[in-house]
Amino acid sequence: MLIVFILLLVLCPFTCAVKCLDCVGKDCMGSFCEGDYCVLAQYAPRWGTIEWGKPQIVKGCMSGSLLRKDIRDHCEAADDEGKEKFTCFCNSRDNCNGGRTLQRLEVETVELLTCVCSGAHCKGETCLGELCSYVINHRTKETERGCVNASVPIVERRSMGSCMIPPITGAMHHTVAKEASDLLKTESCVCATDYCNAEKPQITVPERQKCQTFVTAKMSSKNVTCTGEFCFKARIKSKLGHMTEYNTMGCASFTGDDMLAEELNPTGCAKFDNEQLDILACFETKDKSAIGRARANQEVREPKRRPSKGKGRKPPPKMEIEYEEEEEADDEDVDDDETENNKGGDVKTKEEKEEAKEKEESQKPAKDGEKEEEETEGKEKEGDDGTDKDDDDSDEDTTTISKNFIFERPTQPPIPDDSNTTMIAVFVLIILCIVVSGAVWKFELHKKLFRSSYDSVAGG
Repeated sequence: MLIVFILLLVLCPFTCAVKCLDCVGKDCMGSFCEGDYCVLAQYAPRWGTIEWGKPQIVKGCMSGSLLRKDIRDHCEAADDEGKEKFTCFCNSRDNCNGGRTLQRLEVETVELLTCVCSGAHCKGETCLGELCSYVINHRTKETERGCVNASVPIVERRSMGSCMIPPITGAMHHTVAKEASDLLKTESCVCATDYCNAEKPQITVPERQKCQTFVTAKMSSKNVTCTGEFCFKARIKSKLGHMTEYNTMGCASFTGDDMLAEELNPTGCAKFDNEQLDILACFETKDKSAIGRARANQEVREPKRRPSKGKGRKPPPKMEIEYEEEEEADDEDVDDDETENNKGGDVKTKEEKEEAKEKEESQKPAKDGEKEEEETEGKEKEGDDGTDKDDDDSDEDTTTISKNFIFERPTQPPIPDDSNTTMIAVFVLIILCIVVSGAVWKFELHKKLFRSSYDSVAGG
């Protein structure tokens, strides 16, 4: 039992956590942290439509029961080329949220939604964003519609397709709330389809969970309660921008029209750690049917394999050995065969080659007679024929050289395996050696003690 405990202590650091970059910036290389997953995300401190700081890329660690244990390595980007990544998850190797490892991750393009826009913040009748929003202040009956972009890692991802009181982040209420206390009477709905905010999303699921509501953002509000499908809690502490802290608690109910993000579980907590940003988000409920509905809407995406470098190339043509004759008739046959092969791309079979050889043998007497007549021609013609044959030979040599070059392309060295299998095996062997040597030493000690006691008794 003791040996098993020692093995767990030794091997746990290598198997239970991944080492990640912990810094702020697109190409930053700062300190390090350890967690279940390495994450690259975008953080934008906002209060409604007011930006309290410049949006920045943050890298750090994420762990918690809200995260699934089988999240695949991938990134999401807003552009078709995949250069502007705003979310990445990985745990295949240490520091995978930066450097060359980040560039090798699979990238998915996220299409922006067209949403209805109405309110003081709108510049037109529609807007483009990652999510569509419908916000209503139940105290003043004021409503606004518009677009919401992800401003906090993981938080908006879990709230997609729900209506919340109060809004889970400061970027979801537009201009209907002036102070933190106003958010307690503000309901924010977010959805992920085009024009889904034309009307207020209707909640049809039973709301059985009673939750506390509370908001702080440099000022405090009183505690009240609300009823919904899930209770949520979010805490944001930041050194980026002017909004240093944002805490909120409330209730959320889902329409069922939008999918649950593939990285998340229906309930639990997730924590994001960064040297200048700490985020905690939790979703809880005692309603088992609500959890079942969320799991039924779980988003499933199959990993896409990136095409290899040589996949786009055309397969090299098959090599053929063709025998050349000195006669002009054979040269003409060879030229005809080459033109047919170039046009149709057909390759001769063995049967066709055998038939060609039989025809050549039957035509040899006629060719011998033609050969004697050709010998009487002048030297100039022979010289011209010789030069033509040399040119043909040189052309065929170059073609064969190019074909050989295709088959003899250099091979690449195998990619080194950076897994911890070797290190784990070494630790296991060391521990086994210690255990075996201890057992042998103990056996020898008992043997010596038994021998000495036997000698003393015999001598007495």
